[in-house]
Amino acid sequence: MDAPIPREILDRITSFGELLRYLRRRAGLSQTELSIAVGYSDAQISRLEQNLRLPNVSTVQARFLPVLRLKEQQAASDRLLRLAEQAQEQRTDLKADADGRRRGQNPPSLAVLPFINISKAAENEYFCEGLAEDLINALTRIKGVFVVARASSFSFKGKDVDVLEIGRRLNVETILEGSVQKVGDRLRITAQLVDAGNGFQFWSERFDRQMTDLFDIQDEITLAIVKQLKVELLAKERVAVLTKKQMNLESYTLYLKGRFYWAQRPQGIAKAIEFFESAIDKDPTSAPARSGLADCYATLGSWENGTLSPADAMARAQTAANKALELDPRLAEAHTTLAYRSIHYDWDWNTAEAQFKRAFELNSNYTVCHHWYSHYLMAVGRTEESLEVSRHCLELDPLDFVLNIHLAWHFHFARQYDQSIEQCWITSELYPNSFWPAWFFGLAYEQQGEIDRAEEELQIAVKMSGDVTFAAAALGHLYGFAGKTANAQAIFDNLIARSTRGYVPAYDIAMVCLGLGRKEQALEYLFKAHQERSGWMTYINVDPRLHPLREDPRYKAILKEMNFPD
Repeated sequence: MDAPIPREILDRITSFGELLRYLRRRAGLSQTELSIAVGYSDAQISRLEQNLRLPNVSTVQARFLPVLRLKEQQAASDRLLRLAEQAQEQRTDLKADADGRRRGQNPPSLAVLPFINISKAAENEYFCEGLAEDLINALTRIKGVFVVARASSFSFKGKDVDVLEIGRRLNVETILEGSVQKVGDRLRITAQLVDAGNGFQFWSERFDRQMTDLFDIQDEITLAIVKQLKVELLAKERVAVLTKKQMNLESYTLYLKGRFYWAQRPQGIAKAIEFFESAIDKDPTSAPARSGLADCYATLGSWENGTLSPADAMARAQTAANKALELDPRLAEAHTTLAYRSIHYDWDWNTAEAQFKRAFELNSNYTVCHHWYSHYLMAVGRTEESLEVSRHCLELDPLDFVLNIHLAWHFHFARQYDQSIEQCWITSELYPNSFWPAWFFGLAYEQQGEIDRAEEELQIAVKMSGDVTFAAAALGHLYGFAGKTANAQAIFDNLIARSTRGYVPAYDIAMVCLGLGRKEQALEYLFKAHQERSGWMTYINVDPRLHPLREDPRYKAILKEMNFPD
């Protein structure tokens, strides 16, 4: 019998189509297999899963529940039926609900979609995304507005999804959309606000300007949105929102390109660095470009990427972030990057928390700050707070890949393996081409003693990731633990060989040693990881794979040197 699906997982899936797709995949069924079993066509199942077709409640109960193998999953059955009923009810409730929101019963909420490029040049895509992202960044600084973060808003780009569905998926009442036509130095920008409850447009304006007027246009759109949403803009918020007047336009354009590629990390980081550096060359006073560069290097030196030695990467990140703050002390992004460095390199826990709090003061809706703060909380043992902040991140950016898979990471370190597995299912539904869910599946299954399933998933993770070191190390650890010594030794030898050609975190090698039962050698590499300030060391207190070393005095000595709070 399958373990019960945790209630909090079910509660986070808010539409019939999403839950149907999740349960179908969990039951191991393709759309075709489900369609045959319930007497629907593939197209009908597809439309149901996209919430483009209304479910028939009685049919769901009679045909779908048995096929989805929910006999022992009463909570899931009840949830699926309730969401089917809600989908039917929504048709009649839409107008009343929209009217209530327009009267201000709830705080205003907004999603900014990427502007459509109607220019001939395909490279203007970065400009359209950059314009939308800049508006998001400006609006998040206004405490009276809830603004969905970039990843979720941009996830609908190029998809045929109407605004009602987008509003429902993102739980917002208003959608900002628009288009950009750029010919030489001439711009035509059209922007409109749409009520996500009924699909009606209630504000629209066209801006015909020169490129040199770009910052003025952004300010005009921002202030128009504030006015339409009937939000009071405080004096200090006005200063924070309308601060780009002195920026060099060419530098700003290069900065937008950098953020465009930063959003495609890790693959896009090299290009992002190139554009941020070019932006700085054009305008050495560009604080946003230096902050973007800091983000790139912090990522390159972190546990998630690890392609540069931490000493090199974090030194560059600190230099860029400090310079950004010299130029603009109110830049929440740079404060956040320094906090990330404090927890992953300096292990200065008190300073890190102060840096995070300062970033929150400057921009309480900055999703990356919430996300990295949840890492801090997990590292210092404030597990429940970490989980709470991780869930809040998903309220700000519900479709973001990193935030979804990192909730599985938090569940894993909290020893809540069932919840970690369920979160991996959800994330794999959203992003089927990523190796991360397979990696976290493997880690959780290993801790649950399901070795065959863990091996299958970790092999997939290694293949899909291009054999990143931490995926290979996890598989090596599992092989050693399962008694497949030759396989584990082969991975150990491969990591050692790779370390002669480039940076390989010593922490990864320590994991393979632990799987092989070589505690002495594992401690040697763990001490080396401490010396090199590996990003993984931040989580030494919560990684379950380190359990065999917990009572060793040398392990405790490392913990003491890292100054973890009591």
